[in-house]
Amino acid sequence: MDAGALYRLFASTVVPEEHVRTPAEEELKKAELAPGFMTAVLQILASNEADDMVRQAAAIFFKNRCSRGWDPAKKERMISDQDKAYVRQHILGAIVHLPPKIRVQLVACLGAMLGADARTNSWPSYLSETMALAQSSDEASVNAGVVAVHEYVRVFQWGTEEKRQALVPIIQDALPTLQRIATAAATSNTQEAGQLVKTILKTYHATIRLGLSPIQQNSASLVPWGTLFVQIVEKPLPLDMPGMPEDPAEREKHPWWKAKKWAYSCLNFLFERYGRKPELAYKSFSATFMEHFACNILTSYLKQVEAIVGGAWVSGRVVKRIANYLQACVKPKSTWHIMKPHLEVIIMHFIFPRLCFSDEDQESWDDDPVEYVRKRVDNPVEEFRSPVQAVQDLLFDIAKLRSTQTFIPIVTLINGIITRHQEAPVEQRNPREKDGALTMMSTVAALALDKKSPILGHLETFISANVLPELASPHGFLRARACETLVAYEELSIQDPSVLLFAFQGVAACLRDPELPVRVTAALALKVCMRSEVVHEAMKPHVQDIIRTLMVLTDEVDMDTLPEVMETVVSDFSDLLSPFAADLATSLAQTLSRLIEEVSQETDDPDLNELLEEKTLTTQGVMRTLCTLVMAMEASPQIISQLEIIAAPVLAMCLERGLLDFFEDVFEIIETSTFCSKTISPTMWQLWPSIYSAFKGDACDYIDEMTNSLENFICYGSATFAQSSDHQAQIFDIIKTILCQENRARLSNTNRTRACDLVEAVLLNLEGHVDVMIPQFLDLVLPYLQPPAPGEKVTKPALRVRYLEIVVNAIRYNPSGTLALLDQRNATAVFFQLWFKDLPEFRRVHDKKLCVLALSAILELPMDQFPAASLHGTEGWMQILNGILTVFETYPVALRTREKEMSALDEEDDEEAEDDDEDQLLKDSTDDVDVLDNEDEYMELLARKAAEANPATTDAHGTGQYFSDDESDDDDDPWEEDELAEDPFFETPLDKVDAYASFEATVKNLLARPDTAGIMGQLGEQQQIFMQGLWQQGRVEQEKERVRQAKIQAGEAKAAPSLL
Repeated sequence: MDAGALYRLFASTVVPEEHVRTPAEEELKKAELAPGFMTAVLQILASNEADDMVRQAAAIFFKNRCSRGWDPAKKERMISDQDKAYVRQHILGAIVHLPPKIRVQLVACLGAMLGADARTNSWPSYLSETMALAQSSDEASVNAGVVAVHEYVRVFQWGTEEKRQALVPIIQDALPTLQRIATAAATSNTQEAGQLVKTILKTYHATIRLGLSPIQQNSASLVPWGTLFVQIVEKPLPLDMPGMPEDPAEREKHPWWKAKKWAYSCLNFLFERYGRKPELAYKSFSATFMEHFACNILTSYLKQVEAIVGGAWVSGRVVKRIANYLQACVKPKSTWHIMKPHLEVIIMHFIFPRLCFSDEDQESWDDDPVEYVRKRVDNPVEEFRSPVQAVQDLLFDIAKLRSTQTFIPIVTLINGIITRHQEAPVEQRNPREKDGALTMMSTVAALALDKKSPILGHLETFISANVLPELASPHGFLRARACETLVAYEELSIQDPSVLLFAFQGVAACLRDPELPVRVTAALALKVCMRSEVVHEAMKPHVQDIIRTLMVLTDEVDMDTLPEVMETVVSDFSDLLSPFAADLATSLAQTLSRLIEEVSQETDDPDLNELLEEKTLTTQGVMRTLCTLVMAMEASPQIISQLEIIAAPVLAMCLERGLLDFFEDVFEIIETSTFCSKTISPTMWQLWPSIYSAFKGDACDYIDEMTNSLENFICYGSATFAQSSDHQAQIFDIIKTILCQENRARLSNTNRTRACDLVEAVLLNLEGHVDVMIPQFLDLVLPYLQPPAPGEKVTKPALRVRYLEIVVNAIRYNPSGTLALLDQRNATAVFFQLWFKDLPEFRRVHDKKLCVLALSAILELPMDQFPAASLHGTEGWMQILNGILTVFETYPVALRTREKEMSALDEEDDEEAEDDDEDQLLKDSTDDVDVLDNEDEYMELLARKAAEANPATTDAHGTGQYFSDDESDDDDDPWEEDELAEDPFFETPLDKVDAYASFEATVKNLLARPDTAGIMGQLGEQQQIFMQGLWQQGRVEQEKERVRQAKIQAGEAKAAPSLL
């Protein structure tokens, strides 16, 4: 290919004129398939005479072409083998000589190339070539070699153990060389040296993420690498060194500060992953590391803390890693002994200053309060990155894990700060120190509230004296901090009503604050105040204004916690919302429309993606609020109808655009609305096509979330389904999609049980209108009742019951037709054998009642319609009668179980109050023991149980994973693990049927019929006595149900379906 012509095409792509640029881009897409294209592009990149902008465009195109066409597995627009060979031969040389902006594009190509070439061993010389560069005396070649080694490690670092064998030559041969290169570069202050060291440290860190090789465990490797890490940690980085920016934010990006971050990361990872609490494979290494390295590393870190206390600047990422290491050092006794004498300095001069409101905070507060709220108040990802969160975690673990020696001293230090603040003249007070003290107090809130806390009885006084007054502070950040402190102490039971009212009044005032962060934190504190009955009453006159304020806030700041507060207000004050429910729903719908439009956009920008994820959570929160509002209006069908009209466009938008993130909430709203109104309004019917289309699109995997809504459509819209063959065909298509054998591997057992729910809803609610579906349902379910093929799992009884109930429902719906269909499929005898074998597994009241009704329907058939051939004549007929009696033997037990479940609805759940020993956080520990946190204890428990269960399965490679030889019961689908359990809210048309009375009527009919009276006369004495007892038991149960329904009418019990 002509490199000159290609150069001119690239030159045309960087001009602003679209009529020139677009044709050039199209020509490049055609040219990229020609042999020699990549060769020519690489020649352009290597040309020093080429324009930099053109080379940059060519480099980006080259990178994208490698990504798309290097891997043969993609099978589209492949790069020719000739080009691949040329690129392999020349790309490393190009990386050596190209300027940085172009070099980075070619380095990015290496990962795609290596990943594909590794499968075919197409580049066996790669490592030898890169190491030759790394060992060169030429600086550019060394840099290129180091970068190339790093790209190689990146490709294989997360692979399987077999794939990671590719790292063995790196660990054996390359790492010693890289260590020597980094040690030499560590003496330099240039940015290039910092970049080189950073890359080498990242490479080492990548090799230890999933395991520490025997070579790396050996002192011959650990000592030089550990020495290098400490050398970088202790390396001074003066502000006047080359390229060091004055702006702290830019300084964080300096190569040497990044190198320091990776040195800390390597030391921290070695300590926490392999030193402090290692797996069995690393016990020997751990002993050596803890004895000879951990304490020396801690001493080095403490020197850095002293430098920070003395005024030295360090990057936020370094602060975070220092805090992380110190936090881990609280647990082993060896490191705790070294750390303990420095505690006051660590707390007062390392932790405390970082918890005070800073200049950076003030700048963010003033310039972009929305961003301040997003990062400081409502961003878990930001907390994970934040040095502030890291020092808070450090403070918490010091106070928790060594509480006997530290908790009271820490609280004393906090009180000292607050006391000095209060005693100082007003003009000399530093509000930022008060902010830091309250932040520290919030950090240890869970410990202060512990039932063994020595200060628990003083917290109300502390809140009243030191927190509530700051709700009216002249400093906005202190008003916000006071609100956040109230949230931290939400579990505190304040006894004085005047304190509660004062807190509510202060929070309510902050809700109207001119500063956005104050209003947001006040909204979060409002949820805490509402727990008090006194505050609840005080809020009633202001509910409408509060909800409006929360709506405005939600529009200003997209955070998921604000809708949670609004949802609580709507739920708690539902009786007051009727007059403005429609207005509130309109505001919620408008907010949802805006948010949905915003989250629908696609982007490759990671920062924007993070923002969209936050908006997604906010959208889900607003939807839950709308759902709560609908539920609150249950007693007002007319209002629910208005809410449906308001919400429907938003719901349709989500369904039609396939916004899967919101499907769960969309169907929750539809389910709630249709259930509360007990009807399917014209508005809801208008959504049906969108629901069905969504299912046919991507919503098949959301059948679990959809089913309750679909059942409501069938139950409350039965008249429409009965008359509409289209609706019947669509609901059958949904059921068939879930149960058909083609989707058996793709969908879960839980999905299939939901399809069983739909079949049952159809057969119970559309009686007489869906005869055509009976053979189709049988054909769908009978394969699931066949014996498992070799290698297949045995279906568990509870799941098998759900499949059996499809046939049982069909028998109850049309006994003669269903039995004839079973006979046609030679399935009658097999089905009844399986059904009767599994009768004990029909545990719920509904299951047993269904069996009674279906078996009774068979008995009531004329004898000439009874499948005598399949069921052995009179003997089979008597077996069916005995099956009913068997079901009734345990029917009273099922009734009592359901009664208990329903009684539990009327009782307060005091389990947390009675069993709060598990929540005890303060640890009674001494200095001479190692301590464990909850994660340590949990991991130890797992390891111990795994070892006890099967010591031979412990992973010999030291990954700490345990494997079971028996995978037959290890199903990812949790549904199979549970028996069918009673659900007090489960409703079907069978709730109106009294099983006792129904069977008694069946027996009377059988005794009165000439063709069955004789058979009934063959009943034994015990059977007759049992049936007489049934009628008496039935009268008793009927009286109990009459009394229960009377209590419901009187408001003394919660409404629920009939027990009988």
